[in-house]
Amino acid sequence: MLYTNKFKVFQLLLLLVISFGFLQACSKKDKVREVEVTKETALEMYLQAKRALDGGIWTAAENKYKDLRSHYPFGHYTEQGYLELAFAQYKLFKMEQAISTVNRFIKNYPAHKNLDYAYYLKGLIYFNSDRGLMQRINPDSSADRNQENIRNSFSAFKDFVERYPDSDYASDARQRMVYLKNQLAAYETQVAAYYLRRGAPIATINRTKFVLQAYQDTPAAADALALMAAAYEKLDEPELAEETKTMLTANYPNHNYLSTGEVDTDTDVLRWQDIWPF
Repeated sequence: MLYTNKFKVFQLLLLLVISFGFLQACSKKDKVREVEVTKETALEMYLQAKRALDGGIWTAAENKYKDLRSHYPFGHYTEQGYLELAFAQYKLFKMEQAISTVNRFIKNYPAHKNLDYAYYLKGLIYFNSDRGLMQRINPDSSADRNQENIRNSFSAFKDFVERYPDSDYASDARQRMVYLKNQLAAYETQVAAYYLRRGAPIATINRTKFVLQAYQDTPAAADALALMAAAYEKLDEPELAEETKTMLTANYPNHNYLSTGEVDTDTDVLRWQDIWPF
């Protein structure tokens, strides 16, 4: 009887050892299978994110690209996913995050085939950073918005065009630079006009001189000349005022200041609709 009990215990222990070994083997197989599945899902994760991006489902695209980056810090799909993540963030108006993502892409992948687009996208993000919903629906000609973003956008597009003058995006960037330059010049003339209204003609003259030096090829140059002439009249400098009027007449004979003696700094500012053909 004692022998029989010992044999049963031995059988039970043997069964437990065999079962434990079998479970370990299954666990290892499951782990191998999980690794194989994970390796196969890099492309799937990217394609899911890309489908969301192409469908304009920006939040889903952002989340899926972040998942891809989390699971696969390196690799071809992660590289491209970085750039497309920045675009999704840009469309969600997460401008600071989008700029940060683009900068990381430029730093981490300096030889990427789409690096030109990364530089272009950086300018585009700054370009739209201060354009809220109402401004996108009903664009106006006001230049007195976020001048830092305008300057950053111009600088980014300038950097892009200098690096990639033959890029497919270069023509668009150049047109945007024209618009941005006009806005910067218009802002300066509006400030000059403000100084004139506040009784500071010398400040007006200094500001208009800057416009004529830095932005002489913009529509705001006409207003700058008119403001300068008006400022000289305020200072009781008739000769300088007349010289400035002569320059204005020679270059902009139809300017309203010549007939009314008043300067409307919004009149000649290039409107968004005038430059934006896209």
